[in-house]
Amino acid sequence: MIRLKNLLGAVKAEHQITTQSELAALLAQNEILVQQIQTADAQHWGHFAKNTFDGWYCIRTPMLSTFEVYYQERGQNCWGEDVFTEQSEAIAAVIFMSGVWDQVPLALSK
Repeated sequence: MIRLKNLLGAVKAEHQITTQSELAALLAQNEILVQQIQTADAQHWGHFAKNTFDGWYCIRTPMLSTFEVYYQERGQNCWGEDVFTEQSEAIAAVIFMSGVWDQVPLALSK
């Protein structure tokens, strides 16, 4: 399984992305990349399914029309809750809000 940091490093290098909005725009056009991010080993930088782990979450709401991004500790929502209508914007937000994007060097290899 590919690590999220490695995947994001490749994305950063290939597409020269520097901002959250640029990442969201790329994700909006690339469903395969969305799936790769959701299934990558995030090492607790971000979660895409409800769980009890501490960390940042990007969760599709039960009505399937919006996505919630929030930080959780000890099973409780600790920091706000941003709601997005577009999955690409929500995933980009959790990647940037978690700090994982800043941890990835531009030329990190797989």
